[in-house]
Amino acid sequence: MVREVLSLLVHDPEGIYVDCTLGCGGHAAAILGKLSHQGRLVGLDKDEVSFLVATENLKAFGERALLFNRDFRELPDTLAELSLSSVSGILFDLGISSFQLGSERGFSFQKESPLDMRFDPARGTTAAQLLNTIEEKRLVEIFRVYGDVRNAKRLARSIVEFRRRQPILTTSHLVSAVRKAISPRNPQGSLARLFQSLRIVVNDELDTLREGLRLCSSLLCPQGRLCVISYHSGEDRIVKQFMRETVPFADGAEDRLEILTRKPLRPGIDEVTENPRSRSALLRAARRS
Repeated sequence: MVREVLSLLVHDPEGIYVDCTLGCGGHAAAILGKLSHQGRLVGLDKDEVSFLVATENLKAFGERALLFNRDFRELPDTLAELSLSSVSGILFDLGISSFQLGSERGFSFQKESPLDMRFDPARGTTAAQLLNTIEEKRLVEIFRVYGDVRNAKRLARSIVEFRRRQPILTTSHLVSAVRKAISPRNPQGSLARLFQSLRIVVNDELDTLREGLRLCSSLLCPQGRLCVISYHSGEDRIVKQFMRETVPFADGAEDRLEILTRKPLRPGIDEVTENPRSRSALLRAARRS
């Protein structure tokens, strides 16, 4: 949804914009291409491998692209290091990139790899550790809340029974564990939601999003824009609620954001055809008055 993001986000071609989820740099490159030579982009991503790819992809923009291998919750400190007090726009593109899905960290059920799922492999608990230790009741909750999975109880029971025989260490182990419990009508969709729910919990994505929205939005300048692309109902609810709340800005002002998208925007047919993963994308935008 690059065209929609640019239309809603970039209002000052000489401004400072932030891509809080840099990924491989696709949105960042589009934003920089829309700015004048005075415009700058600050990009953050805690996934080191993705960050290195983005650094290479954005090399042509030189010092106009200020990139950091950091969690977006570190944006206030990052701007302070750059002697910046506010920004013209902030973008969050949540979820996972195609590059990450193709990695060896267990994000995709279609690729055999260890069940890690951490964005930052140096921190936290892996998906394998989670699956082999937590109670069945908690598994049910994870699948229902973070994956919108209808047969969560059957999935959880299958995993518990499987791990009694052997530990669940790889993507193929997990697929084998739930094969008989997933919906026969849409097995790939069921597996995708299952893997999504585990990834969200492993990376504490929803609480991280709540904190990140609060910290980052406080740095918007007057008329500054916030754009968020979410891929899960839980994420979208958090974004929708945040955009209705009063924001305490870093300059001392307090106000509600003006919502620019009455309903979330969705990708067009052409984009979904070209990239089927985009079909669940929801774009919301708001502006500081």
